[in-house]
Amino acid sequence: MKLPQVLKLSSGIKTILYPSKILPITTILILVKTGTDYEKKSNNGISHFIEHLFFKGTKNYPDPNTLAVELDKIGADYNAFTSYEYTGYYIKTLPEFTEKGIELLGDMLINPIFDEKEIEKERGVILEEIKFVHDTPQYYIFDEGIKLLYGDQPAGWPILGSEKIIKKLNRDDILDYFYRQYSTKNMFVIVVGNFNKNKVIKSLEKVFKGFRKSISYKKAKVKNYQNKFKFKVLQRKDIKQAHILILFRKRGLKDLKEERFREKLLTSILGYGFSSRLFKILRQEFGLTYYLKIDDALFYDRGYFYIQFGCDIEKVGYALSKTMEELKRVKKEKIYDEEIEKAKIILKNNLLSTVETSMDLASFYGFEYFYFKKFISIEDNIKKIEKVTKENIKNAANRLLNIKNLNCIIISPFSKKRIDISKPLKYLL
Repeated sequence: MKLPQVLKLSSGIKTILYPSKILPITTILILVKTGTDYEKKSNNGISHFIEHLFFKGTKNYPDPNTLAVELDKIGADYNAFTSYEYTGYYIKTLPEFTEKGIELLGDMLINPIFDEKEIEKERGVILEEIKFVHDTPQYYIFDEGIKLLYGDQPAGWPILGSEKIIKKLNRDDILDYFYRQYSTKNMFVIVVGNFNKNKVIKSLEKVFKGFRKSISYKKAKVKNYQNKFKFKVLQRKDIKQAHILILFRKRGLKDLKEERFREKLLTSILGYGFSSRLFKILRQEFGLTYYLKIDDALFYDRGYFYIQFGCDIEKVGYALSKTMEELKRVKKEKIYDEEIEKAKIILKNNLLSTVETSMDLASFYGFEYFYFKKFISIEDNIKKIEKVTKENIKNAANRLLNIKNLNCIIISPFSKKRIDISKPLKYLL
């Protein structure tokens, strides 16, 4: 497959273009280097708050309904997302409306009006979102697990912020953060689909002409060190099932390099697919859980491998023992050729799925450039997966799956005194 073209607009904004006549839909994706990692304790949650407000009116479309009508006129599928290291905004539309999509998305990010009434409305929406997360154990346990993993630093704070802080944020706070973070050096524009390159470049130049070059808040340095097991129980009397989250601390993308492919194979062996090791043990063989998720998350300067599931409140210790026993087995016992081959096929399938739609391609190449400032083709990614050996996976397992990297948090009707995890921990000692 061909690689995208990167060019810099006269405003200084980096643009990634991937024209393709076989894609029926065009995606315009803008990534901004801002998120929880750029926040202070006093404004935690502001990145996500601002993300909501960009849809509430612009200089050219001054109210939410007028803006929504214009987006609907081009049949746009649009949304946004906030993470720790970035915030993303996208519009998916028909090829003939590509330039209009660029105009609308650009106007939203360059000329938001941040109307006081809309700020108050959206404050209420976000407060309800925070309550929803708190009332949903599968989501709430992640916020608490990240806090346990990283502690009181931006990496450990919730993306949504807290009710207390969201209630205090005002328009001046929002404007200050917006003017600092939304600037030329912080933004990447990715356009993927069946479009005319010259017309798109002309449109981008027009929309982003003269966009500001402000001094942004710096990304917080992360303390990503741990030398002992951390464990926490959140007692909730109102639930009938225990929720468990196991987190193993990892290095970030800047340090992992080729190692990330080895760890990804390990993750695939343990938890991708119903025939993976942990699915077979926890769900098929012993029937201990209904929902089970095994995956990893990687940031530039940190990461984690996680196992999340719910089980009977009386079987927490047993479920943990079976989990830790399997982790010990992948470290100490044989890994079979056929399961390595299966794990590689799953990863290759996942990679090749990224070429199916313009949004998939925009995300794949957008994040590659965001983190690495270059592109690795899908074919080269597949070659790196193929090169991973059994010894590579075994070494990755022994380095990652040890008790010094382990964090465990449980939501249960029982208190910490009622939950004995000494036996499960023995498997990792």
